Amino acid sequence: MLTEKIQLEADETILIQVRKHWFILCMQVFSFFIAAIAPAFLLFTLIAFTDSEIATTLLSYRPYLIFVYTVWLILLWMSLFRAWTDYYLDVWTVTNRRLIAVDQKGLFRRNVASFRLERLQDMNMEINGIIATFLDYGTLEAQTAGHSDEDFRAYGLPKPRELKSLILKAADDLIDEYRDRPRLSNDGV
Repeated sequence: MLTEKIQLEADETILIQVRKHWFILCMQVFSFFIAAIAPAFLLFTLIAFTDSEIATTLLSYRPYLIFVYTVWLILLWMSLFRAWTDYYLDVWTVTNRRLIAVDQKGLFRRNVASFRLERLQDMNMEINGIIATFLDYGTLEAQTAGHSDEDFRAYGLPKPRELKSLILKAADDLIDEYRDRPRLSNDGV
């Protein structure tokens, strides 16, 4: 998994790793399934409910129709593989020091962004819709101090309230840890 690739500091531990909610992947798989059976269903309906002359004409093109349908299924299969890859490789990792967001964009493009939790300014959580409310998934957005071009927004994360509270607690603990450290005086003593 991607955990082995993350370079952790000496006293840094992973608190949680989250992927998109399982329902997001299931809805994508369901849409691919509908797209796969729709052309065959349409063809069989067309043959069954038209006169015999049109059906005979369509059946005379059977090898070409099978070829086009097979190409369609291959394209859908590749799209399904891409959707699964995006689902599996999109990960938010929360450590006791940082938030690391891995956003897979296609098969060969990945955006990895991280920020230290002491820079965390605000976290926004959004749950839209009745299905998202019942299944408890939503969007989390982290805003950091300073100018940053990285996007710390993740869609479809499971249990966003719990994840937000975990991140905010880790950030508060880190700030308290920094506050409790002894400071050097100006004269170096």
